[in-house]
Amino acid sequence: MRFELEPFNRSVSDEDLLSDLVTAAETLKAAGKSLTFRNYREVGKYGPSTINDRFGSWNNALRKAGLALAEEKNVPVDVLFDNLRLVWIAKGKQPVYRDMNGPPSQYTGSTYNARFGGWRKALEEFVATVTEEQELLTTPEARQPPKQTGRRTNRDPSLSLRFLVLKRDCFRCTACGRSPATHAGLILEIDHVIAWSKGGETIAENLQSLCFDCNRGKSAT
Repeated sequence: MRFELEPFNRSVSDEDLLSDLVTAAETLKAAGKSLTFRNYREVGKYGPSTINDRFGSWNNALRKAGLALAEEKNVPVDVLFDNLRLVWIAKGKQPVYRDMNGPPSQYTGSTYNARFGGWRKALEEFVATVTEEQELLTTPEARQPPKQTGRRTNRDPSLSLRFLVLKRDCFRCTACGRSPATHAGLILEIDHVIAWSKGGETIAENLQSLCFDCNRGKSAT
């Protein structure tokens, strides 16, 4: 057996990534397919997540490469909802249709229209699903005291739990009161009130919304 390192894609230049997008688009077009996040996995030299991280979003990378945005069909509902959560969290309030056409969204507003029959219907189904998830996260069983023989929860909160805490805190830092909706570029993080290292569980009652600056300031004290 030969032990070899796989290519370190983080060192790849922007030009190489964009060039490969163009090549992949041509290859897929010849096969009667469009260049989408999922289809790129079949023919691309790099991972779509590498491109996403480098340019802020998949759609932003397509724009920089001079490629048309493809309306990806049959995207699983849970994937679309996770994407909508990310946009909602980043904006700090309910996103509008045009918010889905730029970073951090991976899917355009037209994708939601096609999947749900309209943007408003997509929002309604998303909110109904989130409400159901939040009810499950706040059941008495989820609030019971930690057992003495091990942890009940993972250290990192799920996307659903993050959204629940941010929504409860009105998408504002509980320390300074700032919000992404009023302060461009502000990043909100989810912090344990009782530190995980000191036995704190990852449940809504033990989590709070803090901006990047306040959370780092807390860590330094």
